[in-house]
Amino acid sequence: MELKIGEIISKYRKIKGYTQERLGELVGVSGQAVSKWEKGGIPDTCLLPSIAKELGVSIDMLFGTERKISDYSKEEILDNLFDYCLNKAYCNNKNDEFFEFLFETVFTLQAGYFGSECRPILKDVIEKHRSNEQITSQVINDGGTTYLSLIADFPFYCAVADTPEISRKLLSEKNFGEFFSLLGSEDGLKTVIFTQSTTETNQYTAEMMAKKIGISLERFLEIQPLLVKYGLLHESSLTLDDSVIKVYHKWSNPEIRPLLMMAYQFINARQCYYNFTCNRTKPYFDSCYL
Repeated sequence: MELKIGEIISKYRKIKGYTQERLGELVGVSGQAVSKWEKGGIPDTCLLPSIAKELGVSIDMLFGTERKISDYSKEEILDNLFDYCLNKAYCNNKNDEFFEFLFETVFTLQAGYFGSECRPILKDVIEKHRSNEQITSQVINDGGTTYLSLIADFPFYCAVADTPEISRKLLSEKNFGEFFSLLGSEDGLKTVIFTQSTTETNQYTAEMMAKKIGISLERFLEIQPLLVKYGLLHESSLTLDDSVIKVYHKWSNPEIRPLLMMAYQFINARQCYYNFTCNRTKPYFDSCYL
């Protein structure tokens, strides 16, 4: 055990580029003491945290007992990932850099799922395939799809589980036509964007809404039932001088943004580099649900 510790200290000292004297200075002992450890001695227990810190290893690694990744349970792996992300979020003041880290994480998970022999570096893939307008990384199998897309100034990713119940609900939904007709009209889209444009909680009459959106009152009254039905506007009543007036306030719906982003992808098809191949064995939809 003592010889093992000395070998490990020697190995990581050399990786760090430290002399025995330099490592001794960092942990508060002489270079001769470090030499003694590497020849079979063992450091004082109180020095182990400092040695591990300066060598960039754990105390378990010093003793040669570090667990392999396969020894960890799923919960432990997720807890470690959560803690790392939490520290990353608090220590990094630049949100853009944190989102780059999240993209790198998703890309790494996708690569590992397909059994890559080594972790591909996302920035290297981007640099290598810079001639493509879009770089896409996907896991596509019978369990679902994760989709990571990188376009200049337009990055996003999503994950979709695939079950018969999800397909059945998607294909049996009778309100798709109604909802997409709202988004498909210029006035409807302008109104939807207006409902999502701010987080203020002001109340508006129908006349005020129409004026702010830039459409006629008649057109707003045509669209208004769908906006209320799909939760983009909330309707209430206000009593003034013995009269009851309908008023509305906007309701922010975060699903609108990814919906428009996916539609944007279809409309603006590009020359694309795909990082992974598909091993799906069944169609995306079963026509029996139609």
